[in-house]
Amino acid sequence: MEMFIIVPLLRAQRWTRQEGLERWEVDFTKFMLVLACMAPLFILMAIRGVDLIPWEIYFPIFLGLAIVPNLFFLIRVVIAVKNGDTKKIRVDDFTDNREQLITYIFAMLLPLFQASVATVNDLYAGTCALLMVIYIFGHMELYYMNIFFSIAGYRIITVMPDVSSGAFSVPHVIITSKESIPRGVDIHPIRITNFLLFYK
Repeated sequence: MEMFIIVPLLRAQRWTRQEGLERWEVDFTKFMLVLACMAPLFILMAIRGVDLIPWEIYFPIFLGLAIVPNLFFLIRVVIAVKNGDTKKIRVDDFTDNREQLITYIFAMLLPLFQASVATVNDLYAGTCALLMVIYIFGHMELYYMNIFFSIAGYRIITVMPDVSSGAFSVPHVIITSKESIPRGVDIHPIRITNFLLFYK
């Protein structure tokens, strides 16, 4: 398990050399970021418990699911900063995603937390629902919905690059502590994935 976590982090420096990561490494990084987004759910589940599973088993599992992916994210940022792994973007327009965060909490996390787990079938159904949510979040590039960013004072902004600057006209999501992103000016945010950037 340690190798699956460490290898994508160590080989993340390949982004700096413009070689890109292998597909499984990209998918694993997205998977870990999705789990990081669901940390509040895992914390609540660790507190509430699951009647069908002993405390000694479910508590460390849920706690690990809440902590390890977020550590993965922090290490990824540190490695990207160390390697100078940035992406040049000239912002044409941007929108704030705070409303999406509220929708994410009330529409996704709370229903999963409130689901009853009284029987083995309930446990199977809840696990399947969780896996489907994880797949949807990863497939739709929604792995930036991390409530801890908001708690730490960061904003989640979707930016549209300026096509005239030679950049692809593909929206990117930037995690930033700034109130706004300057338009028409080249910025060099840290690359977490090709889609998710960090601009301190």
